[in-house]
Amino acid sequence: MVLFSSEKKVDFNADVKPILNKKCISCHGGVKQSGGFSVLFREEALAKTESGKPAIVPGKPDESEFIRRLTVNDPEERMPYKHDALPDAEIKILKNWVKQGAEWGKHWAYVPVQKEVVPDGNDEWSRNDIDHFIYDKLDASGLSPSIEADKPTLLRRLSLDLTGLPASETVSKKFLSDPSDKAYENLVDALLASPAYGERWTSLWLDLARYADTKGYEKDAHRSIWRYRDWLINAFNSDQPYDAFLIEQIAGDLLPNPTDAQYIATAFQRNTLTNDEGGTDNEEYRTAAVMDRVNTTWEALMGTTFACVQCHSHPYDPFKHEDYYRFMAFFNNTRDEDTFEDFPLLREYKNGDSLKFEKLKAWLSQNVKGSEKESIIRFLKTGQPVINSVTTDAFTNSALADTKWLSLRNNGSSRLKK
Repeated sequence: MVLFSSEKKVDFNADVKPILNKKCISCHGGVKQSGGFSVLFREEALAKTESGKPAIVPGKPDESEFIRRLTVNDPEERMPYKHDALPDAEIKILKNWVKQGAEWGKHWAYVPVQKEVVPDGNDEWSRNDIDHFIYDKLDASGLSPSIEADKPTLLRRLSLDLTGLPASETVSKKFLSDPSDKAYENLVDALLASPAYGERWTSLWLDLARYADTKGYEKDAHRSIWRYRDWLINAFNSDQPYDAFLIEQIAGDLLPNPTDAQYIATAFQRNTLTNDEGGTDNEEYRTAAVMDRVNTTWEALMGTTFACVQCHSHPYDPFKHEDYYRFMAFFNNTRDEDTFEDFPLLREYKNGDSLKFEKLKAWLSQNVKGSEKESIIRFLKTGQPVINSVTTDAFTNSALADTKWLSLRNNGSSRLKK
């Protein structure tokens, strides 16, 4: 452990946070906050504890209970409680940190990227700025770059990386017989133009989107959602802009006059498990589906594990427990009853019906205006809005059969929730 003098700036992320996470956070974190003291966030660390006073007084380590508890001899007071005392070097780091103002640090992933100065390299090996960084590190470590791989090796590596398949005979022959400086660049272009490129990278996104052609749980019945897979392949192969790629999957149905493809893209939100087992509680599994969408949206779109915040604030990322439920409220208005069918579904009109549908849309455009026209078209395409019979809350000579559908006997009636 490096010792710091009072003149040297203590780095929170590099020097302080590792100590807090290893020695303090189990008792003073998101789940457990002994004595009303937490070191998860600065505002919590500087807040008043159960004693009525803050444990950390920025700039004043001698007045900070946090520091006193690390050095006191009484085992009932010394922290970490019922564990070995912190080494003097770690105590010194924490004391200097408090003395310098107890400043917090941002997680590296949320700090804006800064432009780096490219190392001055006169080496002949480097071909671009990234190579200069690599060569500089190698040189500092007394290493030298490996020799360039031969063309067959480069062909194999690049093809497997971009398409997941060996290159075709045509592409291989063209690259291996191309003596120009553009041979590798031309190979990249050829592989990116291959349909296999979209298939390869779609498979990775499907894992993030928890794609499956079955519903999961005890029956694991069939789910027809392969058009979403094909939409993804087309999106990669057509080099769709990333912002459109995400917007259409999150809310394609809310775009103005959405196309069939934009409706299909929203299947990203429909890949939740569905329990068709008899007697399941609709609200329980509706909520489970909503939480699954929250977790998947954060993991796939933001590269952040968010499910932990369901139970406690993050010890590393700047997310509080309440943030999870604020975000969940955004999705908490969806239909996810545990029926045997998936709703809503996109209707596909074929042959003569497709012509009739186009004529009807043209008639609506001329005779019905604004949102009313859009509502009618949306109903024709999705069957929405609709009230599901499983929402009934009063029965006369009727019942919900297996909690999945409404059954009525002669002269039976039931009340649907409004």
